[in-house]
Amino acid sequence: MVVLLVLERAKEMAGVFAMVWTASDDDPRLIEARHFKGDAALKVWLAGIGARHGRENIRVSWTETLRSDDRLSAMLRDSVGAVTPLP
Repeated sequence: MVVLLVLERAKEMAGVFAMVWTASDDDPRLIEARHFKGDAALKVWLAGIGARHGRENIRVSWTETLRSDDRLSAMLRDSVGAVTPLP
């Protein structure tokens, strides 16, 4: 099953919001949502998402904010093999 991974740095508090959605359906459904206060816990969770769904089945929602966040982009490359699209 192809899934969509959405990451966004929290604006009002520390950390990152992460969501995994079904991507192959016409009606996407939320599979999992989490808030991480630190990058270490997020990295472990991302590795688990990659193992559970298969790295080749993960699509990333590359927002402008995410694209410009070098630390999160590098974490996505390392954890789930996501490649930052060209601008």
